[in-house]
Amino acid sequence: MAPAPRTASELVIDLAAVRANWRRLGESAPGAQVAAMVKADAYGLGAIPVVQALADEGCTEFFVAEVSEGIELREALPEVDIFVLAGAQTGTTEELIAHDLAPVLISAEQIERWTLLSGGRPNRLRCSLHLDTGMNRTGLDAVETAALLADTSKLQQLEVVHVMSHLASADDPDTTQNEHQLAAYHRIRAGLPMGVASLANTPGIALGPAYHFDHVRPGIGLYGCDPSPGKRLGLQPVVHLRAPVLQVRTVAAGETIGYRATHTTARERRVATIGVGYGDGFLRAQSGRGRVAFDGHAAPIVGRVSMDLITVDISDLPTDIVVTAGSTAELIGPTITIDDVAAAADTISYEILTSLGRRYRRLITDEPTAAG
Repeated sequence: MAPAPRTASELVIDLAAVRANWRRLGESAPGAQVAAMVKADAYGLGAIPVVQALADEGCTEFFVAEVSEGIELREALPEVDIFVLAGAQTGTTEELIAHDLAPVLISAEQIERWTLLSGGRPNRLRCSLHLDTGMNRTGLDAVETAALLADTSKLQQLEVVHVMSHLASADDPDTTQNEHQLAAYHRIRAGLPMGVASLANTPGIALGPAYHFDHVRPGIGLYGCDPSPGKRLGLQPVVHLRAPVLQVRTVAAGETIGYRATHTTARERRVATIGVGYGDGFLRAQSGRGRVAFDGHAAPIVGRVSMDLITVDISDLPTDIVVTAGSTAELIGPTITIDDVAAAADTISYEILTSLGRRYRRLITDEPTAAG
């Protein structure tokens, strides 16, 4: 039988799985410190409860994208180390200092700005350095890096915690870019031996010990998504998304379903309308491509995803699965994984997580399983 009726879509966030994934990632990078990427509200799952859970596990370093995220975390967790990936941007330095946030310095200009603020203080200001090794997004570029390597005295007034770079294609072990970036990082590290060496994100951990150095910075892996080939990291799912069936109807052969009549039934079908849509972050790109599940059996989305509703063809479900108004559909879970959803929407699991909307009733659990 279908699960018990629910009155609203429900997003379940399993903190015990987040904890287990952090431990597992540490086991995959033995000897390296494991920090946590919690930017974008912990990839949409809620930064404060995630950080509290990981701090309980022993994680001491957390990375956010911008100062406002860091301030929110600092107010809830006064003892942890928080690093801001945007660095020491103009207009943010006073807040960085006031809230004990360490910038990840991404340019020569930022190094100079932070150095001027650090000079004359009894304790040097803390920071990390981000040097670009081939992603061409943020970080000191090749010219700035060469100048810094030629005169490392520019860092004398700073307490450098990490010397970092970021892998562009770590989820593709066959590309030569990983090796090129690794070689470039070794050259940089030889000239900047201060602090700890940090290169690997989640897929970088899966590339093996050569990429681990002293420190790894997983993000997506904490939240149950394994971008490595063959899912070799062995991570636990964190997110479960369920939504109620609002109505079930019989649609005759030759009828159309949804906006712009994009789906026409070839024969009589049973169609369930489910209360979720792109207004909840259920991407419209899943129209006619995605699936949901009932009791472990998948059923295809037919017609377009609309703001509040999707329509699903339930005709081919086993006869012992009875779907009625009030039944519950699995949108993300053991049958329909986040990677399945991402593939159907022609995107990546990162976007699926960070798009999860605020209309869901959010339930946070923290009960370890036998596997955890």
